[in-house]
Amino acid sequence: MTVVLTQASLEAMSAHACATYPEECCGMVIERNGQEEVVRVPNIQNALHAQDPEQFPRTAAIAYTMGPEAAPVLLAAERGTLRLRVFYHSHPDHDAYFSEEDRTQALGGWDEPNYPHAAQVVMSVRARALHGIKVFAWDPPARDFVEVPLQVL
Repeated sequence: MTVVLTQASLEAMSAHACATYPEECCGMVIERNGQEEVVRVPNIQNALHAQDPEQFPRTAAIAYTMGPEAAPVLLAAERGTLRLRVFYHSHPDHDAYFSEEDRTQALGGWDEPNYPHAAQVVMSVRARALHGIKVFAWDPPARDFVEVPLQVL
């Protein structure tokens, strides 16, 4: 499987990641009416950490939780009014890799993802500059996420 994104989407995701540095960004790439668009979603990890640091020991510097703004997009995907293509987030001052925490987030507490056809894009950001990007997709036989190629149009 190769994930295909437009140059405009890649630039929008990168700009989001660089703008939120030194915190993680998060969002989605969707397709609606034949058009690809990037949907930025606020990372509410710092608010969760401030409310309950025991339950949420990580801050937005090393974790993300999508805010409630993600819900309408996810509902629209479930209803078939748009296609959810990608979930993305950044790793400030770390490499682009799919961590165990990323896997846990993507699985949402289940044995397989709620959105198995949506790829996972991880961007490495250092000093507000993009330093790498990797893409991961759910592999049903392996029951895990595997790195896949990215093609930019």
